[in-house]
Amino acid sequence: MRTLEKIMEAGRMAGLTQEEINGAIARVAGSAGEIKGNGSGDSQLSGRVEAYLEKLLNDNPMFIGWALRTASSLGETPWKKFVENLIISVVAKRKEIVFNPLFDEGFLPPFTMVLNPTMACNLRCKGCWAYKYNRETMDHDLLRRALSEGRDLGMRFITLTGGEPFIYKRIMEIFEEFNDLTFLTYTNGTLIDEKAAARLAELGNVFPAISIEGYRELTDDRRGEGVFDKTMRAMDNLREHGVMFGVSITPTLQNSDTICTDDFLDMCIGKGALFAWMFNYIPIGRDPDVTMMPTPEQRDKLRGKIVEWRKTKPFFFGDFWNDGPCIAGCMAASRYCFISPDGMVQPCTFAQFATHNIKDHSLAEIFRSPFFKAIRKAQPYSQNLLRCCMIIDHPEVLRSLAKEHGAVATYDGGESVIEDPVVTAHLDRYSQAYKKVSDPVWEGPDYESGRKVFVPFLGYLDVNEFFSDRMGKFFEEEGKDSKAAKVDGPEQKRHGHDRAPVSR
Repeated sequence: MRTLEKIMEAGRMAGLTQEEINGAIARVAGSAGEIKGNGSGDSQLSGRVEAYLEKLLNDNPMFIGWALRTASSLGETPWKKFVENLIISVVAKRKEIVFNPLFDEGFLPPFTMVLNPTMACNLRCKGCWAYKYNRETMDHDLLRRALSEGRDLGMRFITLTGGEPFIYKRIMEIFEEFNDLTFLTYTNGTLIDEKAAARLAELGNVFPAISIEGYRELTDDRRGEGVFDKTMRAMDNLREHGVMFGVSITPTLQNSDTICTDDFLDMCIGKGALFAWMFNYIPIGRDPDVTMMPTPEQRDKLRGKIVEWRKTKPFFFGDFWNDGPCIAGCMAASRYCFISPDGMVQPCTFAQFATHNIKDHSLAEIFRSPFFKAIRKAQPYSQNLLRCCMIIDHPEVLRSLAKEHGAVATYDGGESVIEDPVVTAHLDRYSQAYKKVSDPVWEGPDYESGRKVFVPFLGYLDVNEFFSDRMGKFFEEEGKDSKAAKVDGPEQKRHGHDRAPVSR
């Protein structure tokens, strides 16, 4: 079957009409010349793009179906910014970012960062660590500085969390000023009325991820009465204005079984959502509730459903823990960092410890810091990349490194995750229980011990080979011959990275 026929078949599998398929293909074709023309002098870009396309059609045609669905549903400006800010800036121009002289540190420049512009929120959700603290808001000039420094380091994809980001009074100014960046914004959705959706459509560079817990009963139970209906109206507003949006879901003991159903995902797709980010509940912050964590079995059930859904649903999934194999383990202090409203720079959103503040040090200096370097050196923490987290899978790592480097909790009471005996005992038990569940899965047919991992945008890869700079240490420790060679310097690492500009 020829490539075009395969693409059209992927569109039909995604549930698009022939008219929608034709329109989406025409739209993508219209952007192809611009993408090739922005390849930073890369004469091989066109061939690589075509090879990736053919590989994805063979490995997982439903991913192409998602791409066609995206092209069919976005408004003019959101589509334009999707192409310019993501496809061109993150893919076609990734080579010049990898060789950024401002970040010649012997490891790849970070891909993104998470910013918390405000702790303020109009909801009081059960289990949320943020609302228990002062309603602190980041100084506007500090936010601008952080974004500017991130852009200089090559970051083109920025994540905003909270609190509630849309409470930040000048948030639309930020989106407009930094219109060459894409903002993934975690929001409860209650403030996205028709006027706000229209403004987001004008800007085009903001992807709201609306938080839901399941259906009405589960969402309202955790977030407050009437919140589910408000999120549904927000989705309607965004869909009608052609804005790229998705959902953000926190799997807990209470809702995991519901969100793993086809009916729930089909509801999200029917509302117009194009992506979902999953973040297992972690007991962090002041007075954390360990009973809300999903069980190891529930965590693996979600992993299995996403493996299935990637083959059957025209939808983009990001599962923050179960997708560890897609990026060779933990992202903390390497692929990204987190900045609190008062400027403290954490290695991770959930590892709420820091040694530096962006008010006093540049982002590049902080990534060079001993604390961040030690975290990178420890990664990945296990050859089983499903066990990717230094909080819930290898809790001894965070405890040891935070103590060794004098990292302080960035929020009052945040030290409980490494000091509270109830929390630490629970995490130790959880990590061992999940090891028993995940080790056989990692060795089984879905992953073949790392020899078969589906990476969005790239298809199936052998992670031991593809991420040789990270995985090589395991083969060296075992004294095995391996395709995963030892990497000693920045040029070797950067060369390896340039083989896959999208996923890292």
